[in-house]
Amino acid sequence: IEEISVLKTRIKELEQSESRSKRSEEALQEKTHALDERVKELNCLYGLSKATERPDISLPETFEGSVNIIPPGWQHPEVTCVRLVFENQTFKTSNFNETIWKQSSPILVDGRSVGTLEVYYLEEKPECDEGPFLKEERDLLDALAGQLGKTIQRKRAEKALSEQRLWLDSILNSMAVPVFYKDLNGAF
Repeated sequence: IEEISVLKTRIKELEQSESRSKRSEEALQEKTHALDERVKELNCLYGLSKATERPDISLPETFEGSVNIIPPGWQHPEVTCVRLVFENQTFKTSNFNETIWKQSSPILVDGRSVGTLEVYYLEEKPECDEGPFLKEERDLLDALAGQLGKTIQRKRAEKALSEQRLWLDSILNSMAVPVFYKDLNGAF
């Protein structure tokens, strides 16, 4: 009888250990899934960063590429579509369809809205932090819209600088008398 009692105690300990192990495994799976989602989000952010830093492409080309970079960063990329509206232009993923499952963020330049970045799910998904979207996806969308706003601002400044240089070159080249100037260090 004593051996049976010891065995029952041991069985109970093993069941508790198995239960703890199961909970630990489930927690590990949840953490692994969450980390996988963060990696997707980081890849999306890095991809957009690389696309917007290219000096050899125009804003419309940047936007066209950007909308296709975004869906893989969301938790359900297979049903994610994107629309970017900038002034009078619209850029969309090929599968774009407006639905009720939407996140959007304004694209700001100098504190003024110049467009909107929108992410849609094409079908219903389980409720999360913001409808079917994660809190981290909201943060990512706002970061992407912010990056696009900075890109617009930079490209506009580069264009203005280029135009100023052309204007100054045309003035200097049309002068009959050569003009020389020195900087503060005395260099020509």
